[in-house]
Amino acid sequence: MAPGNINDIVAFVAAAEAGSFVRAARARSMTRSGIAKSVARLEDRLGVRLFHRTTRSLGLTDDGRVFLDRCTQILADLDEAESSMSDGGGQPQGLFRMTAPMTFGRLMVLPLLNDFLASWPRLKADVSFTDRVSDIIEDGIDLAIRIGETRENTSLIARTLTHQHDLIVASPAYLSANPAPRHPDDLMGHHCLNYVSAGRKRAWRFAIEGRTVAVRPRSRLSLDSGEALRDAAVAGAGLAFLPSYVVDRDLADGRLIALLSDYAAPPVPISAIYPSRRHLAPKVRRFIDLLAQNI
Repeated sequence: MAPGNINDIVAFVAAAEAGSFVRAARARSMTRSGIAKSVARLEDRLGVRLFHRTTRSLGLTDDGRVFLDRCTQILADLDEAESSMSDGGGQPQGLFRMTAPMTFGRLMVLPLLNDFLASWPRLKADVSFTDRVSDIIEDGIDLAIRIGETRENTSLIARTLTHQHDLIVASPAYLSANPAPRHPDDLMGHHCLNYVSAGRKRAWRFAIEGRTVAVRPRSRLSLDSGEALRDAAVAGAGLAFLPSYVVDRDLADGRLIALLSDYAAPPVPISAIYPSRRHLAPKVRRFIDLLAQNI
């Protein structure tokens, strides 16, 4: 990339963040016309319009918003590369972009991320807790946490952090009014609480006669939050199929009871997925190590 291209990108990001060519010029110690010309050159090279311009306002177009995300990451990576060399290397800094499944992210990743940010004040994080599977390369993501077998392309690396154990649970109040199931077939006679994502119910997995069987029981209540599903189970609404990290405390305190343990399916891997780079950024390497040590 030519130096002029980098300068144009810096001017574009400054204008986008400031919302004005004048304010961007002031922040970068440049002239307004210099900022405007850099943005114009960038638009000419890309063949797209990056800003909606009026006499009073400056707003990003859809293409501009997409390009801003990529440029912000590029500049952060450049800053980190320069700083790592001058500092002797190894200190997490710059922008750290990560995604993780919603419930796992909130319960298991966020507390560690808070400690990580507290330890490295030059680091910023842009995190998405969602069950939607992102395109790591296209979205410029440094690290993704995935649950289950991964089918990623060869430009990505997967490192198994731990395994997820799923349990069938119900409250004592529910079981006092309904006989406990003794076999997965007995689920047909129970109120089942299902987790649903993108319109699809999560399968309940069992080990039956040496093979793993996936069942999607009928339900009176479906929810798109693992924590809400746990709350419904504690309230006595029915049986739920949940990861152990969601219900361990409730099991220990007697608010929930584990069922059908003889039919527990093998645990599924929880993996860290990241782009294949010869030199892994310190922010990514250190956070993966933190996850592996603490989860």
